Amino acid sequence: MVTSLKKPITVDEAVNAVQDFVFNQLGNLIGLGQPLRVASGLQSMWLVPLVLTSPGYGIVGVVGGVMVDMEFGHIVGWTPLDEVRENAAKLTDAHENELESAFQLHRVYVSPSAS
Repeated sequence: MVTSLKKPITVDEAVNAVQDFVFNQLGNLIGLGQPLRVASGLQSMWLVPLVLTSPGYGIVGVVGGVMVDMEFGHIVGWTPLDEVRENAAKLTDAHENELESAFQLHRVYVSPSAS
């Protein structure tokens, strides 16, 4: 068993690392779900789900995940980015009408009034 005197990173630190990764790699329609702790015989990690989001609708569904090492705070694994994009496209297609309706309502409520 591997032991360390270093304090494990917090969930907030893991989320910050994943937010930077998502921003740089995937853009603004991918958000983060509730992180989970995962333990294995080799290391402990945070699993941060990647979720497709849409204005006015919110979370559409999970499209992938990112693993963050709890000891050092490094991203150690993720769903391949092409799969994340493919999963997002499938969810968008499956919920096309609902997403469009929610977006239109959101646009009406957020846009400034014409004066």
